[in-house]
Amino acid sequence: MMLSSRFGHFDNSHPSGSSFVITDHDTPMPWVNVICNGRYGLVISQNGGGFSWFDDAQHNVLTRWEMDLVRDCYGKFLYIADRDAPLDAPDVWSLAPAPCRRPYDEFSCTHALGSSTFHTLRSGIRSSWTLTVDPKDHVEVWCVELTNTTRKARSLRVASFFEWTCGVAPDVKREFHRLFFDVSFDESANRRAIVSTKNMWDIRPKSERDHWNQPWPYVAAHSVAGAQFDRPLAVADKATFLGKYGSTVSPKAMTVRDIAGLRQAGFGRFGDAAAALGGDLTIAPGATVRLHFVMAIAADKKACLAQIDKYSDEKTAWDTPRRAHEFWHNLLGATSVKSDRADFDLLNNHWLPYQALSGRMWGRTGYYQQSGAFGFRDQLQDSQIWLPLDPAGTKRQIMLHAERQFVDGSVYHWWHALADFGNHTACSDDYLWLPFLVGNYIRETGDDSILKETAPFVDDPTKSTVLDHCKRSIERTFKRTSERGLPFIGSCDWNDGLSAMGIDEKGESVWLGMFLCEVLQNFATVVERSGDADAAKRYRAKRDEYMRSINAHAWDGAWYKYGTKDSGEWIGSSQSPEGKIHLNAQTWSILTDIAPEDRAASAWESVKKNLLSPYGPLLLFPAYTIPDPTIGYVTRYSPGSRENGGVYMHAATWALAAACKRRDVDSVARIWKSISPPTRGQNADSYFAEPYVTPGNVDGPLSDKPGRAGWTWYTGSAAWLNRVSLEWILGIRPVFTKSGEAGLLIDPVPPVEFGEVEASRTWRGRKVRVRFDSRAFVAGKSAIVRVNPAGGKGVAREVPGGILTESDVKTLDRNEFLDVYVSWGDVAGSSGGVGSGAAEAKPAAAKAAPQRT
Repeated sequence: MMLSSRFGHFDNSHPSGSSFVITDHDTPMPWVNVICNGRYGLVISQNGGGFSWFDDAQHNVLTRWEMDLVRDCYGKFLYIADRDAPLDAPDVWSLAPAPCRRPYDEFSCTHALGSSTFHTLRSGIRSSWTLTVDPKDHVEVWCVELTNTTRKARSLRVASFFEWTCGVAPDVKREFHRLFFDVSFDESANRRAIVSTKNMWDIRPKSERDHWNQPWPYVAAHSVAGAQFDRPLAVADKATFLGKYGSTVSPKAMTVRDIAGLRQAGFGRFGDAAAALGGDLTIAPGATVRLHFVMAIAADKKACLAQIDKYSDEKTAWDTPRRAHEFWHNLLGATSVKSDRADFDLLNNHWLPYQALSGRMWGRTGYYQQSGAFGFRDQLQDSQIWLPLDPAGTKRQIMLHAERQFVDGSVYHWWHALADFGNHTACSDDYLWLPFLVGNYIRETGDDSILKETAPFVDDPTKSTVLDHCKRSIERTFKRTSERGLPFIGSCDWNDGLSAMGIDEKGESVWLGMFLCEVLQNFATVVERSGDADAAKRYRAKRDEYMRSINAHAWDGAWYKYGTKDSGEWIGSSQSPEGKIHLNAQTWSILTDIAPEDRAASAWESVKKNLLSPYGPLLLFPAYTIPDPTIGYVTRYSPGSRENGGVYMHAATWALAAACKRRDVDSVARIWKSISPPTRGQNADSYFAEPYVTPGNVDGPLSDKPGRAGWTWYTGSAAWLNRVSLEWILGIRPVFTKSGEAGLLIDPVPPVEFGEVEASRTWRGRKVRVRFDSRAFVAGKSAIVRVNPAGGKGVAREVPGGILTESDVKTLDRNEFLDVYVSWGDVAGSSGGVGSGAAEAKPAAAKAAPQRT
């Protein structure tokens, strides 16, 4: 067992760490899996709670679910009833703990990339239930095995059950919504399928005429196949299945002796739409029965039933988990890491990119937030996960977001694509993430052609180039700058909770100024590469202006202040009554090189003294205990929660990058251990959350449970922790050189416990493999980078400045590795900013790197 707690462990079989086995379902909070193929998705907890959706996890939800993380008692269920049990003592249980909560003789729930499987043993019946989503089709498959481990034949009743939503969640006005369903049963062509439609879609109307006056434009179905039932059951009404005042714990349909009346019950337009399929069957001693259930959705009944028919085939259905696992392992296989830290390896090889894609980019949901929306800055940042895997994914996201910009450079803070509406705010950082990501994409790929791609605006269908969209974002910030040269914060900056500082368009954000400096440094190189030297000169001059203003007005003696309210009062200052120091203003002063060395050193020491905690870097300290309506809702959170003095994991990853930038390897090790979910999760009773994915936040010191993690899955920290791990700790970082060429810098800052490291990634369509011994790292020494020639023949050569160029890999075959070896020599030069807008070539080393094969 690997990285275990009393609730479970990572599976160390191949591929090591790509699944987590929960052996005690009584976890501190629901531990879930988010499985999505880009359109169809499901969430499933270790209890069996959860829901399914298509395209939008809020506006197009198939199954009803109640967000109750205490009970975690609602979702899609599979029941078994022992038909030989006495009438006065019925024996009904569920194949997952919910909803029956019966004790098991054996239990495990394995969450893997693309599937979750429950293994249970109760009353002599061993069961296996795997839930998965096909990588391409819009279907969900349940593969079920039931084995009779006793010496006598067993008569059982098996049935699925869930309620239909077929529209917007949460579906709380059920007595109203149930009036619009039409549920039918299709048993033609050997099908056993429940088909659901809905005559009303409670989506935001485009006009008064559309209010409650448009249909749900899909057809959904649920089927069972693979087993011959002695007496089949098909129920489409909640009351019929549960019984009057009945309960999901022991439904009436599972306990009545005769189910003749349940062969087809509750169908039509007058029930409370549900789906239950199954029936009675007998299993001989030692025998195993296999059956499978399918859920599908399509634009019309014909297409939906075609999917049902395709997956009625046993081989097709039972092969779905394998296809799903293969899809994920192939997709994520472009990068790999092997070190002496198992948590670092399994997170970066499997769970961080899986979380960022399945949960955040595609599903856009989790157990703590059923969203479905695209955040302008959120999914743009998440799309960085594609850069080392398939940069075309980042490009697609950039083009999608460019269409959500207005002519004046502002953007939707978030939008729902399916429902086609968005939230147009005065948030001040959203639009800057567009040039930030475009610069990152070009630096990774060298593909300047993206600047010539075109996209319309929200308020003007005339298409304009991506370059123009980016320039409008930057110019908007120039226009929204105070007389003393600090950007206005507007309705918020990255920290949404600072929601009242700039309502009157006077409050300023120091962090935003730092972020703008990073964007300008990066984008000056972008426009220079495209031949616009004047724009490059202007952007660099503006960067210098903002940098001078920040240092002239925001330095507080030991750290940088965060910003001002509309009144002019500073926050994040030693003079502030609460929230005296904010993390982002310190880390970004380092990452963007706007702080002189003495101030950078002081700011970092202030971070270590005031903000680094055993459970991660705090976003601010001390937490606000008294609500301040002139700052915003961050002050209204309970102290130590989320942005109010807790660890906000997104920002914690930036602190990890800043520690690398400072070459403070002890702090790198300290921060990694404090935020690593597998490490923290070994003490699961205090950590609470899943140990295999990142949380959005961890409670700070003023919480009643400091160190408690929450808001897992739906957080931008997954993509950022993966990027910081690969680019800063391992130091394999795309950069622009001083000449403007896009290269790959090799500059690790590894803690000693990482030991021997081998990291591989695809760059410019070729494979690069980097090897080094972390125990040889010396903070004051520069990395000496050597590469073996193609084919491994000849003498290894030193790479000037440690920066690979495209010429180093262009002669390689696609399946051939460029082997890179790192040791440490003389004092290092600059390592570039968080966007790596420029990297200085480091001094040549005098000593050769040791060769390891």
